[in-house]
Amino acid sequence: MSLGAGERLGPYEIRASIGKGGMGEVYKARDTRLERDVALKVLPGAFATDAARERFQREARAASALNHPNICAVYDVGEANGHPYIVMELLEGQSLREQIAGKPLDLPIVMSLSLQVVDALEAAHAKGIVHRDIKPANIFVASHGHAKVLDFGLAKQSRPEDTQAATEELLTEPGSTMGTTAYMSPEQARGQAVDARSDLWSFGVVLYEMLTASRPFDGATAPTVFDAILNRPPLPARERNPKVPPSLEQIVSRLLEKDRAARYPSAAELRHDLQRLQTGPVPISAHPANRLQKYAILAATALVVLAGALFFWQQRVHAKLLTDKDTIVLADFTNTTGDAVFDGTLRQGLAVQLEQSPFLSMISDERIQRTLGLMGQPADSRLTPKLAREVCDRTGSAAVLEGSIASLGSQYVLGLSAKNCRTGEILDEEQTPASRKEEVLNALTQIAGKFRSRVGESLASVKDHNTPLAEATTPSLEALKAYSEGLKHATADDDRAGAIRFLQRAIELDPKFAMAYALLGFDYGLTSEGALAAQNNTKAYELRDRASDRERFFISATYDLQVTGNLEKLEETCELWVKTYPREVMPRSLLGAFSYPAFAKYEKAADMARQAHRSALSHRLPSVCVQQPISGPPG
Repeated sequence: MSLGAGERLGPYEIRASIGKGGMGEVYKARDTRLERDVALKVLPGAFATDAARERFQREARAASALNHPNICAVYDVGEANGHPYIVMELLEGQSLREQIAGKPLDLPIVMSLSLQVVDALEAAHAKGIVHRDIKPANIFVASHGHAKVLDFGLAKQSRPEDTQAATEELLTEPGSTMGTTAYMSPEQARGQAVDARSDLWSFGVVLYEMLTASRPFDGATAPTVFDAILNRPPLPARERNPKVPPSLEQIVSRLLEKDRAARYPSAAELRHDLQRLQTGPVPISAHPANRLQKYAILAATALVVLAGALFFWQQRVHAKLLTDKDTIVLADFTNTTGDAVFDGTLRQGLAVQLEQSPFLSMISDERIQRTLGLMGQPADSRLTPKLAREVCDRTGSAAVLEGSIASLGSQYVLGLSAKNCRTGEILDEEQTPASRKEEVLNALTQIAGKFRSRVGESLASVKDHNTPLAEATTPSLEALKAYSEGLKHATADDDRAGAIRFLQRAIELDPKFAMAYALLGFDYGLTSEGALAAQNNTKAYELRDRASDRERFFISATYDLQVTGNLEKLEETCELWVKTYPREVMPRSLLGAFSYPAFAKYEKAADMARQAHRSALSHRLPSVCVQQPISGPPG
């Protein structure tokens, strides 16, 4: 029985039905504790058998064990009113099956989605998790081109002792359909043990389907789809779509090798070939003349991969990772694309992503500007890698982050390098492709998440505080650039009128840009425009779901201070803000100047003011980059 709007399962209030499947119904719901929208996957009580409950638990365990921007995040699992449920992030867009819809996808889109899905598979396989049900319906494509792998309900820890019973379970348990059969590897269809290479076969079928809008095995030529998979060669992709490059067809052919020893041994190697295909032909022999040659190639590849892994491990062991006591300096991006929309914008976007981290601590723009002054440089100087390293050294910081963006035709490559500012030693390097301009912000989200986990932040922390950039700010590069210019005018130039002008432009470009409204309201408050401050702060509060956790604290605090005047709520918000982000300056300032004095907590107020002063000397403030104290609620 379906649930209606307004019904509750535990703390989750149903808003609307999203869709139905073999494992129940998925709803849009509201988490009343955290005030955010989520997807609620509910198993109706009538279908809540032990096997179905186990599958639900397996899906929750598998997905929650993974922290990756291309895997749908699981927030919670529970049962209420006889309905087991899983709580997941709410996605907006459509499944890959809906996106294909009988028409081949453009090659840049195919490459972008493929790289994202392969990244997700690599992360799952590294945890020993085999998905076992990769198909277009289980790949979600958000409106900004961000791919998410869904439904780990059939996932299984990869073990050599898996037997035919595992596949028999796959074919018969709730939620599986005969349509899934078309994506099964030969060993899975035979009831043999499966490993990561089975997922790569399934992805090969998906890749073929993206390129041709058809599947590689023609069931019409065989009694069953199983028979076609086991006994018929795949139909050449170029016969179905002449636009498929030969090198990409070679990749597909290798993925669809029926002898799994001849397939790609890992998602990492597959990703390497896909990335090389973006810049030049890939020398792959899909059908070598004899099997010994193929095994020799695979053995040589394995040795190269092993040697590379050993070298990488040695480098990582000796690299100095960051701690939560270190500070870092963020340089401007090196932009070789010739497109000015990236200037300043990518640094601001990266700052928003890194500021979500309770672990990392960036030197504030204000302190950078003071340091530049001591160096005889203008406060608004472009922070080149060389200049950033000097600022890093003078401020006693641990590392400087240098970003870059380059174009390859219509595609882009983003890079990020963390270096010890005194020795120049590379602490971490990341590189992520973007198949088109609209996906650059998505790539920036991915590169920031990888950086955070590799320099020392816990996976749990990254998972809890990693809102994608397009959701935390805006999916519009132009709006983010205007926002970045507004911040620059507010900080380097102390030009509130200029800041207001650019922030208004950001809102014109994206009327749902929550932080642009919040900063605009804040600036109006500083210029004694009480009505405009309240109007914009209220709008920001209404849109606060479109912000990161850290920025949501700022939005709520300024709303309580400048609109409602509810200092008790302000105190509650700021104390939670300090607990979540222990080095944060602004909540301490608000507690010391407003909340605690209002309730005669004078000793606590003085202590908070001292803490705020110490933190302001070194740490970066929220994205709003506050320079001046708040004068109080407007009006």
